[in-house]
Order: sequence, then structure tokens, then C-alpha cells
Amino acid sequence: MLKYIVFDFDGTLVNSRPLAIQLFNDFADKYGYRKINDDEVEYLATLSIPDRLKTLGCPMYKLPLLVMDMKKKYKKDVSTLRSVPGIREVLGELKKQGVMIGILSSNYEVNIRSFLALNEIDAFDFVFTARNLFGKDNGILRLMKEKGISRDEILYVGDELRDIEACNKIHIPCAAVTWGFEAEELLVSANPQYIIHEPGEICNIL
Repeated sequence: MLKYIVFDFDGTLVNSRPLAIQLFNDFADKYGYRKINDDEVEYLATLSIPDRLKTLGCPMYKLPLLVMDMKKKYKKDVSTLRSVPGIREVLGELKKQGVMIGILSSNYEVNIRSFLALNEIDAFDFVFTARNLFGKDNGILRLMKEKGISRDEILYVGDELRDIEACNKIHIPCAAVTWGFEAEELLVSANPQYIIHEPGEICNIL
């Protein structure tokens, strides 16, 4: 029986793609890659992260330091972010149904909690962070161990290929949302258990 729904943060709960693009472009000169043009955003959303970086001339080995820089600067701009339309109502409905809801993200916890405080969102029972960009499977396993959660009690909701791949790796269901960072066709290619087009559809899974 589903008892826990765990959400990714950026792109899933928060409309942060414009900020992510801005921050990525801000560090283009420092790391020696080209900036993202407005007319290629949708195309890049159809590519995996490695292919996206290759297209933009950013070697994968530079990614850890780049992501660290972006997260640090993110904190200064978190006040500009807003939640995805309709997501507040979904969180309220899940709470009414007695589901425990949390966040597991590769963003810094301080950034997440700053956003929640600024937007007066207090629906979440916990906030966990993954240690690296591609380490969500380990993060989810840590969460399950700490909370005593079994595989048939948890659903992860995310917006990226890496979210689905992490869930598939550890055999837990994933609901992929189509309003986030990556295109639906890319998400479908990884075979998530659910494809979600509107926030309210999350409640239907219960």
C-alpha cells in the first residue's frame, strides 16, 4: 500500500528551469562552454544530460564543480521562484488522504528550505538530499532505511531521465512529470511506471 510520496524539487515542485538556464549561462565563460540560446531550449530538453553537455561543449568532468557553483548562486535567487501551478492543491489533498510526503533532491537543503519558508509551504514531512547529481538511487535507499519504508510503500515523483533511471535501478515506482526540465519523449524512453501531465493526476495514483 502506498504510504509515502517523495518529490524531486527543481522542475517538479518548482518552476526553476528559467533560473537553471540563467545560472548555466552565467558560468559559461568560467568553464569554457557556449551559452544556451532561447531557440534551442526545447531541443535540449529531448537530450540526456551527457548529450546536452556535449552539444554545448561542456565536458562531463567539469559538471561537479559547475553544479556546485550553480547551487551556491541559486541561493541568492531563490526568492524569485514560484511553485508549479496546482501543486499546492495536490499537496493538501495528499495530506488529507494521510500520505506522508517529502522531498528528495540533489539541490542543497538550505535552498529547498529557503524556498519553502518564503512561499509559506509547510506540507512536507521531511527533506532529504542526494549527495551528487546522479546519486538519487543511493539517496532514496538511505531515506527508505531511515524511515523504515518498503518498496511497495513509496512512489518517487520526478521530471528527469536520471530520476526514472535511479528508481528503476532500485526497483521502486516512479511518476515522471512532463512540465519540468526534460521532454516527455525522453522520459517515456526510460519506462517510468506513470507519466503525469497535470499535478492533479498524482492524486489519481492513490
